[in-house]
Amino acid sequence: MKVPFVPLKILALAPFLGPDGPAWGKGPLGVDPTNVDQVIEEIGPTCTVPIPGDLYPEGNLEIPLRRLRDFHPDSLLQNSPVLGNLWAAKTWLEEARRKNLSPHEINARLAQWPNLPPIRVETAPKRPREAPREPLDKILDMVAVPDKESGVSSEGQEATGRIDDILKQILRHIFLDESFRTLEASWRGLNLLLRQLDNRSSDVRIEIVPVSPDSLDETLGALTAEVIDELPSVVLVDLPFDSTPRSLELLHRVAQFSETLLVPAITWIRPAFFHIDTWRDIKKLSFVPHYLEEPPFAKWQSLKRAPAARWLAVTCNRFLARYPYGKDNTPRRMYFEEHGPLWISPVWALGSLIGQSFAETGWPTRFTDWQRIRIEDLPLNTEDPKRPLPTEAYFDRDRMDQLIRSGIIPLASVGGKDIAFVPDETTTGGVSLCYQLVVSRITQFILWCRDHLEKGMKGEDLEVELRQAFGAFWERTGQQGPEDLSISVGKPAPDGRIAVRILLEPSREILPSREKVELDFSW
Repeated sequence: MKVPFVPLKILALAPFLGPDGPAWGKGPLGVDPTNVDQVIEEIGPTCTVPIPGDLYPEGNLEIPLRRLRDFHPDSLLQNSPVLGNLWAAKTWLEEARRKNLSPHEINARLAQWPNLPPIRVETAPKRPREAPREPLDKILDMVAVPDKESGVSSEGQEATGRIDDILKQILRHIFLDESFRTLEASWRGLNLLLRQLDNRSSDVRIEIVPVSPDSLDETLGALTAEVIDELPSVVLVDLPFDSTPRSLELLHRVAQFSETLLVPAITWIRPAFFHIDTWRDIKKLSFVPHYLEEPPFAKWQSLKRAPAARWLAVTCNRFLARYPYGKDNTPRRMYFEEHGPLWISPVWALGSLIGQSFAETGWPTRFTDWQRIRIEDLPLNTEDPKRPLPTEAYFDRDRMDQLIRSGIIPLASVGGKDIAFVPDETTTGGVSLCYQLVVSRITQFILWCRDHLEKGMKGEDLEVELRQAFGAFWERTGQQGPEDLSISVGKPAPDGRIAVRILLEPSREILPSREKVELDFSW
């Protein structure tokens, strides 16, 4: 028989068009390390950054992004027409000084230069007439390098410095702009996922769909019909959620989407979820589970009790994917110092760990085995020199346990180490995320069997075929089959459908909790 093939497919929904991007009218796009730039070009993200008029007379700066490296300062200086224009003016000024052009010639050219802020080169003042000199002084003057009385003054020679300053200020506005930062964080999160899984397994597939908070509901509705025939294994939603009514409504919508597909979804929350400004303020909360039972979090508790909540995972604690530009990450074209780190959503970290687990073990369920399944070589945030971290915050074991009990998975790190990992897991509904991943994977295996096994089989014949398919499926994963597997096939109903019940107990290598999986299907 044909060996069952069920790849691990990660579907990532993220603001790849920006936080205010329109609804995506197409299906998911497949992406891998070889075509990420082509996918960026196909999606065509563009960011509009407001720039003060004294730096850029037009006001709003349009930044088209067509490759991952277009987010780098060097590429912005090279590819942006506005920044490229300023760079060209700077280059021309340097050449004009080398050619010893007069200030009048330079200013005439600068006045005609399009979209250039006011920049003038001043004429150096003539030196006052000197008193008569001794014959020896005149002889020394003959071998000295003469000064250029009519040349460019020191102030004029600093015109290139003025352009440098304008370029740095514009770059500063770009890298402080929330839309630009959101775009870069999403694409760098995707790139990290691709790099973490590159060359690990050919059975891992990644697809992406642009989404924004305003288009999420519409996108999920369209995706339900789009992916029903080729289901993902896990869904990553890179949108920040908090505890406001609208945000919790969207979280509930994500949970319902996942329940419909029987596929876990991974989301993330920011500190505002707890009504705090930063993760440092979480120390003000004595016991997180009790705090989240207070009246302001009634809608969160309602979501936790919903049946769909078992298909929803909520993470927290962002991490770094690159060093801030400056002394630890210096652009080549000009020195530029970025103000603050670029944090990446923890959904990309958990997605990477799940992918690593699948590549290492054949199952996506060992991602909490942090001593071998973890993200390494991450940049460190040195804001606290005593405890540099790759994550926003450090949670001790007790605080992580509190978050897990609350239905939240924290991304963990160790001071001074360039690693991030997840030591424990759960879902919003309080059941195991690993268990839900097993249920989803076996469900998709059964659907594969229904599409590929011989049609019309009944009773014992169907049971035998399913057992053989199970054996082949488990063998492909590299793990031993379930210790306890029970398959029962009912009699055909009047409409021809057959009830199939499957009961199995995965090994501890697949599901550490050893929970039994019981599934009922209509064949």
